[in-house]
This record gives sequence, structure tokens and C-alpha cells, in this order.
Amino acid sequence: MSRVLLVDDDPAGLAIRRIVLERKGHQVAIAADVESARAMFQQSPPESVILDLRLPELKDGLTLIREFRAAAPGVRLIVLAGWSADLDGRTEAGMVDEIVPKPSSSQRLVDAVERSQGK
Repeated sequence: MSRVLLVDDDPAGLAIRRIVLERKGHQVAIAADVESARAMFQQSPPESVILDLRLPELKDGLTLIREFRAAAPGVRLIVLAGWSADLDGRTEAGMVDEIVPKPSSSQRLVDAVERSQGK
């Protein structure tokens, strides 16, 4: 399975998504803020990043999208967005591999991660 970095400022969301992905066999690192996400990304580059767009501000998610894409062009970037219009017309929209609306089923999130593995 793959190494996943899960970034969200909602502790309950982090916990649930981590459990779901680990039960499917993925190695999951979690970060609850921008600084932790940067550190974990550099320390152990993941194959996929699941990123809440508002951390808590929209600018935080957009910044991480740009930084992660520049640092690792091959990493799969999956964005969780409560408001899909947040990415409309933005350069960052073209930098992500998939946008998963919130709320969304656990299976949809797992499918998004596993698409990067050709499953």
C-alpha cells in the first residue's frame, strides 16, 4: 500500500480518516497544521497527500498545494473541499489530482488514494 500524509485542522476528521486508510493497509502520517505538514512532507515524502483546503484559512491550503507540487511533482494531491468554488479560476486547481467534496464517504477517499496505485 502507499504512504499517505493526511493534513486537516479538524482532530475528529483526522482520526476517522486515519483509521479508515490504515484499515485499508496504508501508512498514514497526520498533520493538524501547516507547519507540521511541511515538516512531515520533508521528513518522509509521501506518495499521496490528502489536504483539507481550509487550514483554517483558504490561503493555507493553497500555499501547501503550491509548495508540495513544486517539491514533488509526482506526489498525488487530493484536496478535501467544503466549498468547491474555492478553487474555481485558481492556478492551484490545475496542480491537484483530485478534489473530494466534504462531506464525502470514506470509500470515496480510499478510492482517491488507491487510484494513484492503478487499482
